[in-house]
Amino acid sequence: MWCMTRIRPAVALASIAGASLLFLAACTQDASSTGGTESAAPSTSGEAPAAEAPVNGVDAKEYAAGDPETDSYGFVTPSGKWLCAIIPTKKLAGCASHPTAGPLGVPGTPQIASPDGGPPAEANVIAVEAGKEPSFQNWNQAPFPGNAHVLPYDTTLAIDGFSCNVQFSGVSCREDATDKGFTISTSGYKFEYTPIPVSLPSAIPPPIAPTPAPLPQQARGSNQCGPIVYPETGKPATVVIVKGTLRCDEAHTMLTKYFAAPDKSEPVYSFDGWECRLAGDPGSAEIGYTINCTDGNGNTVVAQP
Repeated sequence: MWCMTRIRPAVALASIAGASLLFLAACTQDASSTGGTESAAPSTSGEAPAAEAPVNGVDAKEYAAGDPETDSYGFVTPSGKWLCAIIPTKKLAGCASHPTAGPLGVPGTPQIASPDGGPPAEANVIAVEAGKEPSFQNWNQAPFPGNAHVLPYDTTLAIDGFSCNVQFSGVSCREDATDKGFTISTSGYKFEYTPIPVSLPSAIPPPIAPTPAPLPQQARGSNQCGPIVYPETGKPATVVIVKGTLRCDEAHTMLTKYFAAPDKSEPVYSFDGWECRLAGDPGSAEIGYTINCTDGNGNTVVAQP
């Protein structure tokens, strides 16, 4: 914008300062009123920014330990490879190998001190603690007691300042306040949280067909899922989808509910449209019975020691 001030010659020298002030007053405008690119000054409010909602968050209560004295929330990945837990009393989130809770067995895992004072051994837990850098640790117990539920792919478990998610690329946990965390898979690890990708919404989002998690194939076309643990013996059972279109996480959820049933010791137990049968000899009491479950949709799931 151009601004001009006519000044009579007779008073030009006397009024030059005043004319300059008038020129500035007439030409100066706030950028926001002219559509300029400058932004307003940031707010000086002392309030902390609101925490971001977890992407595809699940109900944390569904993943709480069955023992009320154990303040922890845990899950097994759909592959059955990892058991992870958020433990508020320890201000920690971590993952261990499942079901043995032995060494992590991924490339680059270091040898560190044993919890009982023995010689260094390969780490069996990767974790992030409040206010600390993520690290490898050695524990003499599993991160989560009992049978944990399966956390489906592309969902997040968040509780007490920590978040964990599962993706096809691996499992990842962090401390929300610092965003420090880790990601681990069978192919390796990194001390960095991997968020679930979020697409920007469009005016009319196109419909997206659900894609079930891929299942590893066995001989004869059956699908082998990750193992589950017999509560009575603590021994792993191999879970196989013999027939049908069931996903691994659905098979694990069904078997976990079966194990929690108070009267499952009967030879045949029916629940939620499923009928499960026990098979085995007297020695099975020590290693776990074979469980054969079928439903009305043509699905057959077997868990065997």
